Amino acid sequence: MFKHALACCLLVLALLQVQAQVVQIIPEKPERGDKVTIIYHPGAPGAAIGPDATEVLINFTYSTFYELPWKLPMTRQGKDWVASFVLQRYATFATFYLQNGERGELIDKPAADRHYSIAVYKGDKRVRDGFLHESYSLGAQMPKSPRIPALQLELLRKELANYPDNYEAKVREQSVLMAMAKSPAEKLKHRNEARKIIAAQFEKNPTFGGNLNKVTMGYLIIGENSRLDSIRKVVSTRFPESDLAKDYLISAIGKEKDTLKKINQLEALLKKGNETGENSTDIHRMLFDYYTGKGDAGKSVYHARRSLGPLNPYTPQQLKVIAEEMTKARIAPDTAIAYAEAALKIADQWPIGVIRYFPEYGHILPYVADSTRKKTVAEARSSLYSIIALNKLYTGNKPAAFEHLDKAAATGANKESLMNIAAVYAQTANPQKAFEAVWSVLLKDPSDKQAIGVARKNFLAASGTEAEFNTRLKELEELKLAQLKQTLRKQLMNKPGPELAKLTDLKGKPVTPEMMKGKVVILDFWATWCIPCMQEMPYLQKVYDKYKHRPEVMFMVVNSGARNTIKDAIGWEAKNPQYTFPLYFNNDPEIGEKVGFTLIPTIAIIDQQGLMQFRTIGFEGAELEHKLAAQIDILLEAGKK
Repeated sequence: MFKHALACCLLVLALLQVQAQVVQIIPEKPERGDKVTIIYHPGAPGAAIGPDATEVLINFTYSTFYELPWKLPMTRQGKDWVASFVLQRYATFATFYLQNGERGELIDKPAADRHYSIAVYKGDKRVRDGFLHESYSLGAQMPKSPRIPALQLELLRKELANYPDNYEAKVREQSVLMAMAKSPAEKLKHRNEARKIIAAQFEKNPTFGGNLNKVTMGYLIIGENSRLDSIRKVVSTRFPESDLAKDYLISAIGKEKDTLKKINQLEALLKKGNETGENSTDIHRMLFDYYTGKGDAGKSVYHARRSLGPLNPYTPQQLKVIAEEMTKARIAPDTAIAYAEAALKIADQWPIGVIRYFPEYGHILPYVADSTRKKTVAEARSSLYSIIALNKLYTGNKPAAFEHLDKAAATGANKESLMNIAAVYAQTANPQKAFEAVWSVLLKDPSDKQAIGVARKNFLAASGTEAEFNTRLKELEELKLAQLKQTLRKQLMNKPGPELAKLTDLKGKPVTPEMMKGKVVILDFWATWCIPCMQEMPYLQKVYDKYKHRPEVMFMVVNSGARNTIKDAIGWEAKNPQYTFPLYFNNDPEIGEKVGFTLIPTIAIIDQQGLMQFRTIGFEGAELEHKLAAQIDILLEAGKK
């Protein structure tokens, strides 16, 4: 036992020494508000990235530094690479490795199953949740390692030694002990202990939404999802007049399929004194949708005003939604203009990305690249100008309508604004201009059916023929495909393909190199819990249908094994018969590193010579269908030469 403990201590010491020699983190015990500097010494013994590297990135693999990008570029200073940032009020822990550029093959980390780490302190003590979040990071550092439960337990107990009242750590501790249990009785013992912890947390503040979120999380941690509805019933029964119970009631009414019954129930709630307050905004929002759709301008305006809560990161978007819904219904144009103008004033605060909310910290805005923010804000402004233009037209003020139309066209026009621009031109007897606006939409997406229909209508109204329109549409599709292929050819990676020996089909049959020899292989990594993965599936199916009869193309839709078992993948397949692409399962904990991803979905494409040529990380929307097909065609065409 002593020798084992000594060996572990020596290993940890060795890791710390490697981290100190190759990577410096200053200060050693950073606190919130401190400026943290990471220095990489490429010339130090053990450094994987050499002094000749032209780019070095910090790849965060687990992080509560939400304001930072997952890939943080470093700056060369003399022989070293340096990056600095300030720890925010919510920072607790992060892990990372270093990579020589976006597509670089060289990765530097202190050990095969360890990443560099930054722990946040308050004095000499780790901040609350620090050890808890470090326990979560192990899945990224050493995926599928059998040592994870024991290491997590050790970290969770350190957290509880510092913060004995840490509810989440207490539940997680019991969850880990359940996973480590040697018998059903032992597992049940820890499950019951977790239930006691969760029940006690519920009783602390049973009518506060933030507390109920913690209770819900607790049941999810121990796999008792079915208890969520019972929690709501308990709150509604014991505390029927609480804001939370009213929230549950409003949510239930919102699901009522009988529209008239739903509206009557919502109106009745308002008559009971819920005209203002925390719950009223949801009621007014649903009534706004209903009366706007009915064309009732008076009630639409009344409920719109009351559907807005306190100023928050989503307010600009909420203002725009009110304006565009009134515009679609062609009611209250002056009011629609007022809401659009209010949104314009705060458009630079447009919500982008995943905005987190914690009761103790408030809203936490994510990292957003300057280029992305600039583009998003410009498109929002363009849409708002186009909404104002339409409503100016509805009020009979044509000069003002065209003035705002010009602003919309010059401020980052997107599909929404271009379609509104087309509507203004169509309603002012200028179908040629309307066609040109919609054609700009089709230049970005030639398959947009709505835009095709509007473009055809205006093209014919401008004295064009059906045959001429179809010819132009075909030429457009061919042009867009040629442009896409030209762009994609510049992205060819020519990187050795990953070793895939630990992949199997869902019957357990291993994947062999012979199966892939001479083929274009499409690897798609996913998991059953991954929402973007599920959004990707319909587009992936369309591409599969296009190539499924071509023997030189092989699709491998691989469950990544992240928080999934092969049984999970089999169960998902049974529940989703609409997808016919072949499914596989990954048993390799290093697959992310071999392919080069930390997020799913990820698509990697290997050519006929076994080289990885394309890699797409994340879900890109409908564009996936065109992009993936073009990538496959590029490799098939290259194989014929």
